[in-house]
Amino acid sequence: MRTPEFSIDISNPEEEIVEKTVTLLLSGGVVIYPSDTVYGMLCRADDRVSVERLAKIKGYAKPRSFILIVSGLEMAGKLTSSIDPEVMEILKIRWPGKLTFVLRAGDECPKWIRGEDNTVALRHPADSLSGQLLNRCGVPLVSTSANRSGDDVQLSIEAIPESIIAGVDMVLDGGYLPPSSPSTIIKLLRHG
Repeated sequence: MRTPEFSIDISNPEEEIVEKTVTLLLSGGVVIYPSDTVYGMLCRADDRVSVERLAKIKGYAKPRSFILIVSGLEMAGKLTSSIDPEVMEILKIRWPGKLTFVLRAGDECPKWIRGEDNTVALRHPADSLSGQLLNRCGVPLVSTSANRSGDDVQLSIEAIPESIIAGVDMVLDGGYLPPSSPSTIIKLLRHG
């Protein structure tokens, strides 16, 4: 059976498609979507089974941390240990956008999405589709490029390998994305 596919406008997504996507994500599904950078895959960050399934689709042989997308500073604050004022100012200035910040993980951050050094990578995307999904789901989402580990990132659904598409529950086709690269990752960690 072919994975259900829906055309979507990333800047003005249709209500019905957003609702179907939210329902699927909240029930533990994995979705391919047009991010504000490249085509990616999404799942609930607080659902270990979904995260492990996404890792398997990517071809990861062992557990690893992923970037989480969040709806803003409040959601980010629940996943991190206390954010000092200087870091908070940086986040306020640079979010939403294409920057991922690595911060110390807090007690509420699930262990299966933390880095080995007890960190969490967070991004607050600026596009309307991601924002609506995050606000309606109410939980952070794992976001990773829709490719096998080590392969090139893709800017169109047609370029994504069938093995990736067959592994997910829904595909959102936003057409050909403008040339971009994945988000830039910046570590904001105090030592000592």
